[in-house]
Amino acid sequence: MRAFLLLSLVFWSCLPASAQQTIYEETRVPYKREMYGGIVLHGSGWGLRFDHAKYRTARDRRLLGIEIVGMKHPKEVKSFNPYYEDARGYFYGKANSLMILRPTYGRKWQITDKIRRTGAEVNVLWGIGPSIGLLKPVYLQIGKPDRIPYENIAVERYDPAIHDVQNIYGRATWFNGVGEIKPYIGGFGRVALSFEYSGETTGLKGLEVGAMVDVYQKTVPIMAELEGVRNKQIFFEFYLALQFGKKFVS
Repeated sequence: MRAFLLLSLVFWSCLPASAQQTIYEETRVPYKREMYGGIVLHGSGWGLRFDHAKYRTARDRRLLGIEIVGMKHPKEVKSFNPYYEDARGYFYGKANSLMILRPTYGRKWQITDKIRRTGAEVNVLWGIGPSIGLLKPVYLQIGKPDRIPYENIAVERYDPAIHDVQNIYGRATWFNGVGEIKPYIGGFGRVALSFEYSGETTGLKGLEVGAMVDVYQKTVPIMAELEGVRNKQIFFEFYLALQFGKKFVS
């Protein structure tokens, strides 16, 4: 019995020392704002994002941000000209490439604070805003005449009525067609969980996991509608964002 009491006394006396070694001890000051950015990966492409968060309370933050991402059609399949090894790959049937610009307003609430240096702060967030689709026509390198071997190569805007696997040499550079970009205006929304795990007091490293949806007023013509391929008006994606930034006290 005496041995048990002695062991119990030693155990309880060690708890404060153990806690002092593991609890996030550095002086905590109230933050005013956060600035961070990073890479966004989703099922149909990737992009870049920048966010500014202003603290309303210790747990509640207002978000303002900007994001630009590429959006592919699920039927995009890369093809190659089988007769020319140095030909660039292209996406057969792709008429336009789509980039989406998302100015964002939202909120971010802290669910759990980070109490250990190796722990993570967990937040739930949402964001809404306009979805500005930037549709750029696709240009291809077309072999002339329409037979192998080609006598010369011309750069032309893809036209499914006259371009096929017999005369497509490969894709032209992305900059062809930049002056013909057309906007498609819609709206978007997202919900997510973020996990911030930086070991520095004012540092910010995080992982954000969520879902987003873009809705447009009309169908966005990424692909030529051949052989049952259909374009979409609504784009729903799960996404992952890698974030790096800093917290500020002023």
